[in-house]
Amino acid sequence: MITVAQVLGLDGLGLRMVVEGDTGAPVSWVATSELADPTPYLNGGEIVLFTGLNSPVDRPSWGRYARRLAEKGVVALGMGVGRSLSHPEVPEHLVEAARDAGLTLFSVPEETPFLELIQAVAEMRAAQERTALESMLTMQRTLTRAATGADGSTRVLESLAGLIEGGWAAICTADAEITHRSGPAVPELPTGRSLEELVDRLRPARLRGSLSESGPAGSIVIHPLGVQGVPLTYLVVVTPRPVERAQAGAITTAVALLSLHAERAGERALFRRRVRAGALALVLGGDVRSGDALLAVAEDGGWAGSSRRVRVVRLRGDAEPVREAARRIEGYADRTGHRALVGAAAQDGPGEVDVTVLLQDDAELLRALREVVERSGARAGIGGAAPVEAAGTSEHQALDVLGRTTARHRVGVWDDLVAGGFAGLLPPEAARAFARDLLAPVRAREGGDQLLGLLRTFLAHNGNRRQAAAELGIHRNTMLQRLQTVEQALGRSLDDPQLRADLWIALRVHAG
Repeated sequence: MITVAQVLGLDGLGLRMVVEGDTGAPVSWVATSELADPTPYLNGGEIVLFTGLNSPVDRPSWGRYARRLAEKGVVALGMGVGRSLSHPEVPEHLVEAARDAGLTLFSVPEETPFLELIQAVAEMRAAQERTALESMLTMQRTLTRAATGADGSTRVLESLAGLIEGGWAAICTADAEITHRSGPAVPELPTGRSLEELVDRLRPARLRGSLSESGPAGSIVIHPLGVQGVPLTYLVVVTPRPVERAQAGAITTAVALLSLHAERAGERALFRRRVRAGALALVLGGDVRSGDALLAVAEDGGWAGSSRRVRVVRLRGDAEPVREAARRIEGYADRTGHRALVGAAAQDGPGEVDVTVLLQDDAELLRALREVVERSGARAGIGGAAPVEAAGTSEHQALDVLGRTTARHRVGVWDDLVAGGFAGLLPPEAARAFARDLLAPVRAREGGDQLLGLLRTFLAHNGNRRQAAAELGIHRNTMLQRLQTVEQALGRSLDDPQLRADLWIALRVHAG
């Protein structure tokens, strides 16, 4: 990058600062124009040279000229002055106009041809490009050497951060969890956005996308890692200044090297997932020891003999959200030292798949699972806790509660279902029909809803008429008369224990 200050500091050209603006501004090129308004032919970032051949004569005209250039993004204005030129000195009106517009203004002596200044800037740019190319090649060699050693990913990150002065680099998962980093501290991101938000924005583009943002505190660059499929990891680079060309080349090289590492890791992960899926099928079938033998092939620990209880989770939904949820659950379990086995996806219906997951029974793991499912848009049924030898029972429970989930209530838990008693285990439609038919004769009587309330209180006191009457604040004889009305409506005696059980369940369902 060439700055205005570097151009003005060129030796032998006799350039003299008249008005100092932003001399640190980068220079894109040097242009010459004697037009009263050259802005239609400029892109911004130029130094404009002129002699004032068709220059304004009054202060307002010079002001409009300087403002137009500044608004276009011109970084400096150089005026050729001398006895044989239009102006022997820079006009005072132009000096005032440049100062008001915040535009750097300098004079060029008539002994210095504009072409000489343009050639000097071109040579400076060529020299910088050669230096940048040499620097880029050096950086590439450094990163390549780092990648070939042990723990290549971490060494590449450390080398990359060292090549970018004040920089920091990391690898994160698709959940924005940092797994490798160049330094112990995670810096504050310069654009004010969270890493999770940035990765979420980038994820839909898969391997085709990348992200680069700059703010007052620096820049952040994020690239997906991998060669094919869905990226599981991302390279994150934070720099205190805008990324220069050589640094951008180093980042590109690091992406290529880390993508190869990610691909090899992905192949190992795929093998491991297939082994785990096979082991899960054996465990759910009751053959835990054979499942453990298969897990040993992937150097995974076994489940037999563990005192920890397990739960089976059944995920269901569109293929992509379900697979993403399963991957996140497995990744969370691996990172936090929990145990999990994820099965292969199975087609459930048109456009939907099921994935079975075996988890150790752990409150933290279940909380994370709920969050993942809610975010993914999938649905989940969570079976009850059981010994690993009885995981098949938990699987049946998971399927039962999964069938009760809805778009609004995406996660069903067996524990919550059984907490509602036997009524909670009935299919919802069948339970409502049962309650409606059993209670209909009572509701049809005059004051039917009051009779149902009285009946609920009577059953809550285990059929003790005196206690029920006291709670309702009515005389015992009134209580007896109303219970007789209920018996007449039902055509059965309330002393029948089966009827009492049926009525209690029906009243629970009726109350919702």
